Amino acid sequence: MASARGTVAPRVPETDEGLQGDELAHKYDEMQRHIRDNGWLQEKIDDILAVGIDSGEVLELGCGPGYLGLEWINQATGSARLVGLDISPAMLRRASANAAEYGVRDRCAYQCGTVLELPFEDDRFDHAVSASSLHEWADPVAALAEMHRVLRPGGRYCISDLRRDMDRTTLQFMKANIAADMRPGFRTSIRSSYVKGEVEELLKGTALKTAVVTEVQMGLVITGRKEGP
Repeated sequence: MASARGTVAPRVPETDEGLQGDELAHKYDEMQRHIRDNGWLQEKIDDILAVGIDSGEVLELGCGPGYLGLEWINQATGSARLVGLDISPAMLRRASANAAEYGVRDRCAYQCGTVLELPFEDDRFDHAVSASSLHEWADPVAALAEMHRVLRPGGRYCISDLRRDMDRTTLQFMKANIAADMRPGFRTSIRSSYVKGEVEELLKGTALKTAVVTEVQMGLVITGRKEGP
């Protein structure tokens, strides 16, 4: 595949099993906490707030240790509530502990499950968000269809992820700020991430007809809203 940046290597799918086990969850938690503490998570929060996701009950897909949703709920209105879903019980234990640390445990719920078959009823959530998870979904079209199903009409979504064609300077910066033992997984994630054209092609097979895909320095952002009946 070719782009303005030159030839892009073919995508190599990553495991869809997530990061399992307490040790990996601990290391990933440390990495995400480092990202948060340096302010690098705020850009994702700004993207979420900018599309009007600032209140209501929000579903976070692939929540991991929970920092995205927790930073969001701290900046949303007082009525905001969060439901985080992840395939890894170890990650959910981290997320729950982090919610308690943030002082918002009573406004957060965490559930184990897969994005391919969300354990929620139709039209349940006001909005949905996700970060750094899309490249792990074994069937992104099916996952996006499930997200659409559980959103209420008019509900907004903001999905961000890495992109395979990010520039070398950004790639090296990100790599330098990841612990050495986590770098192999980071490289795997980059190889399995999408480029803008691939995501736009995936979206053609979904009901997300108004979705917009935007390139940002460190990845891609998909935004839109569920159209009414």
